[in-house]
Amino acid sequence: MQRKTLLMAVLGSALLVSAGVAGALALGSGSAAASQPDQSGKSITVSANGQVEATPDQAIVRVAVTATGDDSTAVREELASGAESLRSALEDYGIASEDIRTAHYDIREERERTPEGTETRGYRGVHAFEITLADTEAAGEVIDLAVENGADTVNGVSFTLSEEKREELHNEALTKAMENARNRADTLAAAGSVSVTGVHTIVSADTNYRGYRVEAAYASAGGDAGTSIQSGPVTVTADVRVTYNATAA
Repeated sequence: MQRKTLLMAVLGSALLVSAGVAGALALGSGSAAASQPDQSGKSITVSANGQVEATPDQAIVRVAVTATGDDSTAVREELASGAESLRSALEDYGIASEDIRTAHYDIREERERTPEGTETRGYRGVHAFEITLADTEAAGEVIDLAVENGADTVNGVSFTLSEEKREELHNEALTKAMENARNRADTLAAAGSVSVTGVHTIVSADTNYRGYRVEAAYASAGGDAGTSIQSGPVTVTADVRVTYNATAA
């Protein structure tokens, strides 16, 4: 990705996310001016990162309705019935319809190779859903509700951040990255008998977002015990590359 270097810069606030996605961020211009290049031509360039952790404020439960049969139409109808039952139960629970999203839908003919050739084994259909929850503690309860109302596969739970929280943590990570960059520059300056006089350029390189994911979340429990899902921290890391003007000490 293209990186832009600006003489007049403030840190932009865009955050590129997905469990492990990194991107290049260009710094936007603003009223705060960086220092002009030192006429001595001396400079120090450092790379640094800042990291922050937070408790997730959003959970995404992934479940699916599956069906098999000798006829594709029958499989489709079974999927439709299961999906309708699932959606209805989730909405009655209080989850908004826009937070119940189809993640995948597929009906295909299953075939098996035998010594006699390829044999048809009927049809298999999958209607997978992603259910977004603002209450992370409700993940286990929603899994149980889904399994009781049409879902027969649970693909796991991701604990993430809302857009507002991501933006807040992104800015905190950038601030820490800049603090670490200045500390490194001061250390190098002292070792090289020069002094840092100001910022020349700033490039915000990669911002990484790592959620907390629970695989194979559902385990059938006996009696009245329900599914309990425990979340872990969410981490945001920001990288910067900064060039400072310097002068002889």
